[in-house]
This record gives sequence, structure tokens and C-alpha cells, in this order.
Amino acid sequence: MERETTYCCDHHVDIAFDNFLVDNETFPYLVNITGHKCTYCNKEATYALKSRP
Repeated sequence: MERETTYCCDHHVDIAFDNFLVDNETFPYLVNITGHKCTYCNKEATYALKSRP
């Protein structure tokens, strides 16, 4: 299932990257962000993994 954007904290960036590759079959654009929660733990997200810039 393709996901447009995944948000992650510093702790979960590795698993988020792996899951994004499996789900989308392509490498994500990694963008520094604020104002979102981590998909995995609900802490403040540091990165957004996006399929498009």
C-alpha cells in the first residue's frame, strides 16, 4: 500500500525508511519538519519521508 508521507522522530527514522521502501518500492525524500507527530510513537516528528519532493 503506497503512503504519500510518513512522519518519524530521530529514534524511528531507520524503521520508517525500511517500511517506506517496502510499501512504495522507491527511495523517499527525507525532509526536516516540525509540527507533526511520529507515526510510530506520537512524539514530535523530526522528519517526513515523502514519495515526492
